[in-house]
Order: sequence, then structure tokens, then C-alpha cells
Amino acid sequence: MNMANNKRYWTGLDDLHQTEAFQELQGQEFPQHEAIDEALGNEGLTSATTGRRDFLKFMGFSLAAATLAACETPVVKSIPYTNKPEEVTPGVANHYASTYYNGQDYVNVLIKTREGRPIFVKSNTATGVGHANVRVNASVMGLYDSARLQGPHLAGAGSTWGALDAEVTKAMSGTGRKVVLTNTVLSPSLQRTIDTFCQVHGADHVQVDAVSHNALRKAAKLHAGVDTFPGFDFSAAQTVVTVGADFLGTWGDAAYYESEWVKTRRPENGTMSKMHAFETVMSLTGTNADMRTMVKPSEQGKVLAALHASITGQGVAPELDERVAAAVKVAADDLKRAGSAGLVVAGANDVDAQLVVAAINTALGADGTTVKYNGDRLFAGDDAAYAGLVQDMNAGRVSALVMHGTNPAYHAADKEAFRAGLAKVKFSVSTSWFADESASRCTAMAPDHHWLENWMDLRIGGTRVDLAQPTIQPLFDTRPAGESFLAWAGQPAAWYDLVRNTHSVGYTSEAMYNDASWNGSLHDGFYMTGEPMPASAAALGNNVSASVRQLSAAKGGAFELTLYQKQAIGFGDQAGNPMLQETPDPVSKVTWDNYVTMARVDMEAMGLNTYIAQRDKASVVKVTVDGQSVELPAFMQPGQTPGTVGIALGYGRGDGGENIGRAAFATGENGEHLQTAEGKPMPIGANVFGFATLSADGSPRYDAYDVTVESTGAEFALAATQIHNTVMDRDSVVKETTFDSYLVEASKPKGQASWNKSHTLTVHEDVNGDGIIDARDGKKTSAFDLWKSHPVEGVGHRWGMTIDLTTCTGCSACVTACHIENNVPVVGKDEVRRHRDMHWMRIDRYYASDWSQERGAEEGVGVISSYTKMEDPSANPQTVHMPMMCQHCNHAPCETVCPVAATTHSNEGLNQMTYNRCIGTRYCANNCPYKVRRFNWFNYQGYAKFQHTNPSQDSLTRMVLNPDVTVRARGVIEKCSMCVQRIQEGKLSAKKAGTPVEDGTVLTACAEACPTHAINFGDLNDEASKVRTNANNNRSYHALEEVGIQPNIFYMTKVRNTESKEA
Repeated sequence: MNMANNKRYWTGLDDLHQTEAFQELQGQEFPQHEAIDEALGNEGLTSATTGRRDFLKFMGFSLAAATLAACETPVVKSIPYTNKPEEVTPGVANHYASTYYNGQDYVNVLIKTREGRPIFVKSNTATGVGHANVRVNASVMGLYDSARLQGPHLAGAGSTWGALDAEVTKAMSGTGRKVVLTNTVLSPSLQRTIDTFCQVHGADHVQVDAVSHNALRKAAKLHAGVDTFPGFDFSAAQTVVTVGADFLGTWGDAAYYESEWVKTRRPENGTMSKMHAFETVMSLTGTNADMRTMVKPSEQGKVLAALHASITGQGVAPELDERVAAAVKVAADDLKRAGSAGLVVAGANDVDAQLVVAAINTALGADGTTVKYNGDRLFAGDDAAYAGLVQDMNAGRVSALVMHGTNPAYHAADKEAFRAGLAKVKFSVSTSWFADESASRCTAMAPDHHWLENWMDLRIGGTRVDLAQPTIQPLFDTRPAGESFLAWAGQPAAWYDLVRNTHSVGYTSEAMYNDASWNGSLHDGFYMTGEPMPASAAALGNNVSASVRQLSAAKGGAFELTLYQKQAIGFGDQAGNPMLQETPDPVSKVTWDNYVTMARVDMEAMGLNTYIAQRDKASVVKVTVDGQSVELPAFMQPGQTPGTVGIALGYGRGDGGENIGRAAFATGENGEHLQTAEGKPMPIGANVFGFATLSADGSPRYDAYDVTVESTGAEFALAATQIHNTVMDRDSVVKETTFDSYLVEASKPKGQASWNKSHTLTVHEDVNGDGIIDARDGKKTSAFDLWKSHPVEGVGHRWGMTIDLTTCTGCSACVTACHIENNVPVVGKDEVRRHRDMHWMRIDRYYASDWSQERGAEEGVGVISSYTKMEDPSANPQTVHMPMMCQHCNHAPCETVCPVAATTHSNEGLNQMTYNRCIGTRYCANNCPYKVRRFNWFNYQGYAKFQHTNPSQDSLTRMVLNPDVTVRARGVIEKCSMCVQRIQEGKLSAKKAGTPVEDGTVLTACAEACPTHAINFGDLNDEASKVRTNANNNRSYHALEEVGIQPNIFYMTKVRNTESKEA
């Protein structure tokens, strides 16, 4: 019997069981598919996952539903364009000029949108000022935060705008003091609406900043007679002395200062500015200083007094430690030589300190050059007025309070006094985007548009007015705050019309589209008022001897405290942003927590753990200031002044369980939110705004001179992306020199300067022609090939990058830009702790060590023991920041070990990944000498462990994903692609234009985001390109050149402006 004749194959189980549905379908030769409206209306689709290919099919659809806009977004409802906007082309990005301002960072930006949804924020380098730092880059994620208020609220419940307006109007008609409390208002239009509201209701307008800079304004008023925030011009300074001011990170207008300061730091200019830093905690600015001196908070005023005495010749310098006094003398000498090109800044929010700083700058002749007093409106918060308001609130004298852009229930130095007072206010309303610590305690919530949904005009000072324009229709039932103020004043008007009226008095709707001036202003992102530029006010010549005496008399206890801001978290307004929480601190490299920074000697004396890793936890300490205590893990921070501790502001958000975003709360090993004893989500870290020292007028000074620190015996797991501190004498990783050494050999050919010698391998040939074959006969590593080279040199494009270690400040803007552009998953604290972070780009931070092999040989210490000693950084180390990503090697070791050719080399010099071919052997990651390949251990888009951290698990937040970049699946390797999607876009644009790809038209996200232009990208085969010029520079080298894998990434030797004997 032939069994083969009895075999039967089924198309599926329905065929096997001959179900009714199968038989009905089988009877149709041409099956009738569902209409698109029926298909999209199917409720079952809400749990479906749409792949990228399916997403592309629907790209022509509008954003009527906020849950359909990004790859792998659940389809709920989609309405096709009836009339597609002319400027929107599916698959092609649009860019809009706008301005970001949150009360601290002020930046002109360009917003990249795809099919009507913003997905990327970058600096407007064409017509703007400032640069988009890490916080500005990541702010796009806040637009799609599902924790945002989705409409007006009254008495804790959803309401309507009509009902809310009626209640506000009623409350304003009562007796008692009425107050509008805001952050510093820089919008002329918004200020007009607030003024109108106050005039109608007899209300007061009080401004308060999250982190006060009030002392600078008060000192400027006393020193020059002008109520202004001083304008500091770092681009004109040849010597900068900073005393506790992290001007490259978070102090003052840091988003502007960084790109200006670096203009004087390029050694090829022939001159180089010099920076002295006196600080307590190792800051981003301190890591970039040429000369850094550790001082206690109580000593910072004494440093200023000593500088004043040395430069003015008046008074006697206070007593200082010999080491500090010597550093002050060197700094003062450099300032004297710089004269009017000198600049002193201080971070202390203390009027005496700022008066002495102003006097020093005046004595240098810096007024009008590096320092200007010309009416800048930044940081106009009035701490005394705010303190008076809180007193009135607690006394029951305030009947109505309107809050906009401020959250004192979190950031106030005495937040409990504000919370208690707010409970006594009869009616309160907040325009916050979230039901945050202040808004949730208000009678009503009238949510403002997100800044990416809103029109706005902004003016720091001078004659320039910057514009912000909406890049998407409002996702929720929110309303512009300015429109709310006018509605509550009984003068309802459209917010857009008000902004237009500020630009053109007498504006009517007839001019909406045909005003060429307005259209041009929108294109550029600003307009000029036509007023004359205000001149810098002259110093009044006040005597500051009383201030000098006050600073000199400061005394500290056994431990002193400095409060500072981290580069990513800032003052905490974006604590619910998972991208910022996972961005490592540039100095400590810790993510997802704040902690107590301490010096090694203090930690060893207290028996605390000084080493943290996956299984090595940090010791928990209790810090007490004036009866208030917090318990936090202790972190050994090189450069921390002994006898001091530091704690970052911006943490401890949502202590009452407020819905400010899921990423603001701590998670456990399984991704679950940890709970407090009250059953509420546990905040990340602790709120230490209350540790600030209050002056008589209510101004907070962010330090404390006498605190207690004690061990609790508990331990806490910290997650860091880097746990090694030094390069351990491997000069092929980081190359450094001093400015004077650089000048001596600046003209030498590449590879021949003593500070950048090419690596050679000894060969058995008489290479140098001396007739003897010995160790001096060597060839460059490029002379040795184990396999045939890729034909990329001089053939078509060869994409490459140069990174200047001299101008890289470690700010991390490149990190967030890379990760947002390329849909890099956020994995949460537990995965980072296990060293499973998915970062395509990292910035390695290396400290100098006091030990070396040479010292070991001199002291008779063995090689192995010397390497062990070199792991320990100096107590006050010099620091280098080194961006590290896939090096796109022409002899890539990853390519040779992949068994399925998932990683290959392109004919343009790129190391490529083919995700659907990768089987996850991880041989490539093991063979990569730079350790820049990441493995997808989980399905981050679907696994419950990442529900509180990964934006892709939120149907709204997915809208930020870039449709040009594949979302990688579990089990595959991923790494830097050199933004290949941008390269393809640039080549296609050039092809359509019929022109070659011009230098600068194709930029990776990291190069585009770099505020100092330390990262340059382009075609190495273009002899005229910036990247080729840098690659040929005698400072350029390959990291780990001795391995011989010929990367397409070139680093440039770090140059410090110190003399060789100081280095």
C-alpha cells in the first residue's frame, strides 16, 4: 500500500477542523476585506502592535488621535488628510524655528517634525543664540508625557473652561490680597496679560525662581545702579576665575556661556584662555579648568576677599590654607595680566560675595568688556517679595493666588511653610502642565499648552525678541496661560492675536498670512525692535570693605555642605523624563539617583564603601542640617574637598504621590514602583532645597557651613555607567599636553610631536637606515594588514568624525541627541546597574592618577602593583572627557567574527548592522576593543519590567520615536550607525539638487548637538572638508592605535593652558 497517496496538508487549524468561518472564506474566490474605517474602528486593534512597515502605509494620515504617530504604536483611530497641508510631505522632515525657556535655560532652537509631530530639538545655529543642552534636547519627550493634565480641573475633578473661568472670576471679586506668582517672565505679551489681570483685580505680581540668583541682581543694583542680571562675555575673557560657579553646566545662562567660552580654547588660534576654578564639589566647570583648587563653602568668600586684596591693593587678605593662598596668588597674577580681558564669577547667592566680585571686575577694567550691566531680564525673582507673600498666606491675608511656571511646594527652601500657607488661601489656581506638588494642592488647575504647542515671544534684553511657535496642534484640552489671564480679567482674546500685536501694533486678522515681516521673523525665530542697544552702566564706586569683612569672618564646622545641580536633572522640572534620568552625570557617571558626594579620606575614616559596582553597594549616610535630615548613599567623588559633602538638587519629586510622570519614582529589580510606608510611589532620591541657608531677606544660599554626617550601617545600590576612574597609563587612549609644549611643536608633521607620537611596531628590517636592526626600527600600524583593506580611501564617500578633547566639555548634549534620534531604549536603573545600558554613545570620564610606571620603577614597586595603584585617581585630579561610540574601523574586528554577516562594512567606510540577520551570538561585542556594542537582552517595548522607564511602552510617548530608524528587537546587537539615515537623506537631497554633497550638509545627531563643535563629521575623501583638515592636524590620533584596526574616528590631543611644570 502506498502511504504517500493518503498524505494531506492543511493551511491551518481552521482548515483541519473545517470551521464555519473557514468554509465561508473558502467559498469566496475574491475575499472582501474590511473597509479602512471599519478596520481602524475595531476595538481589538487597541492591543495590537503595528510594525514599522504598517506604519509607513498609514503615514499619510493626520494626528487626529494622539496614539497613532510613531512606529509600533497601537492603532486606535486615524482620520486621513482631507486636504493635506502643503508643507507636509510623508517621509520628509520639516523644521521650525522656536525658542525654549523654562525659567533657567534659554535657547533658540529648531524643531524637527515628521508628519506633524515634533520628534527632535536642536540648536538654531543659523539665526539663534545659545545651544540646546542635554535638558533642552530631551524636553521633546515631555510633550508626549501621558501624565500631563488633559483639561481644566476644579476641586480635584475634571471640569470645563467655562466653569473654571467663572470660579476664578468669582474668587477675584472677593476681599483680601490677590497675587500672581510666576517664575521670571521674559515674554512681553505674557507680561502684558499679567499686568492687565493685576490692574483689573488689584492683584500683585511676584516672581520667584526655582534656583535663586537674586543676589546678582541686588549686587548689580548697588554696584551700577541698574536692576539687571549681569551679562558675562566669556568669549572676550583671556583669564576666567570661577569661585563655585558652574557656568559650563547649570549656573546662570550656562546654555549661552559654554559655546562662548570655548571660542578662546582652540590652541590652533595661537592663544588660549586660562581658567582657574575654586570649588567644593567637582563640577563640570571644574573638570574643564586649567587650574582647580579645592575649597570649603566657608572658604569661597575668603578666596574672593583675597583676590580683591591682591588686585585692588586694598585691605588685608584673610588667612587661608597655604595651598589655597598659593592658588589665589597665581589666579590674581593671571587676572592682572589679562586686565580688561579678565573675568571673575562666583556662584554664591550672597550679596556680599557678588559685590566683591563686581568690585574685582571693575578694578580689572572688565566693565563693558567681559561684564555688562545693560538690563538683562534673566533671573528677576524677588526672594524678599516671595517671603512676604508666604507670610501673608499663612496669616490668612491672601484670598486668591494664581501660579504660573513655578512650583514652590517643591523648590522653596521652606516648602512646608508654603504648603501650609497655600491651604489657607481661599482660592488658588495653577497653570502647570502637571498636577505637581503645587498644582495638586490648588483649588483649580488650568493647564497651559506645552511649549511645543504654544505661541510665545521672549526677550532677555537688548533689542532682540525671540519667537516660539507651535509645531503640533494641542494634544489635550489645554489653553495658553496668557489667554487664561485675559479671560479671568474679563477681556477674552486669542493668544495668537496678542503675540501678533506685540510684533505689530494694530494687527488685525486680515494680516494673518500676508505680513512679510512676521513671516520672515517666524522663519528666523526672532525680530529686532529697532530700539537702540542699551549701554552698559558704569560702576558707582561703592566701598565694599564691609562685604570683605563679612566674607572673611565666615567659619565652618566639622563638615560643610554644598548643594548643586546635575547637568541632566537641573532643578527637577523634568524629573519625570526617563531620558534625562538615564543620562549619566558627566562627572560621577551615576544615573537614576542623587547621593552624597564625599572625599575618599572622609569615607575611609568613617568606614564607608568607596567602590560601587553591580554587587558592591554604597554605604548610606545620614546628613543633618538644622534639625532636618536625609538618608542617602555616599559616593566617593575625586576632587571633593575633605570635610565637605555635596548633594544634588532636583530630586525627591512627587513626595505626596503627585502624578508628575512615571520615571520620577524609584523602581525595583523587576521594574515595579517601590512604595513608601504610606503606600505611595517612592520618589527618586531626596529633596534638599530645604537645606539651603536663608538670609535675612529670605534669599537662599545653597550651602551650609555646619552639618553632621553619620553612617547608618545600611547599603544602597547605585547604578553607574563607568566604574573605572583612570586610563592607567595607557597613553594610546587619551593623549594630553600643555599649551606651551604644544606651541613648541605645533608645526611638526603629524605623528612626530612628542605629545602625539605615532605608534610603531618593531620589525626585523633596517627601517631608519642606521645599518643596525634593533628596537628603534619600527613601522606604523597602518603598514600591517591581516586581510585585504576595504577600498574606501579616495573612492566615493568615506564618512568619518573628529573629536577634539580640548574643546569637549563632557556636557552630554551629544548623548541625549544620539539616543533620541536613534530610538535608543531606556532600560532603567536595574539594567544600568548590571551594565546592560543601551547607550550608543557614552562619554568616558578619566581622572589623572598620582601613580605611574615611572614612579613605580623609581620606588621599586612591581608592574602589577603599579597598575593596581594607578586605578586610584588623585585627590584633586585633572579630568578628561572622551566621547566614545562605534569607531567604524576599516579593519573592524567585529566583522570578522560574525557567523552570519550581520555586521558588515559599507563601501563608504561605515560599519553596518543588519538587524534581521543578527542571531545574537555577541561575538562582535566580545571582539570590539572599544566596547561600544549593545545587546538587546529584552523586548524593551513590551516587557513589563520596563513599563515605568521605557517611553516605547506608553502609547502616547511612542510618538517621539523617529520613523527613519528601526526599533530593534530582542536578541540583536545594536550600536552607533553614524546616523546612516541622515547620510542617506543628505545624499538624496544633493542628488535631487544636482550638486555634490557639500561639507556640513550631513551631520550626525551628536555633531549637530555639540555646543563647542568638538565633534565634526563629514567626508574624509573631501580634501576641503573640516573633518579631513582635522584628521590631518598634528593633534589627531586613533584611540588604541596599536591594535591596528584603522578607525574612521579621529581624536585630537587634549591641550591644557598650564605650564609644563604645573601640569
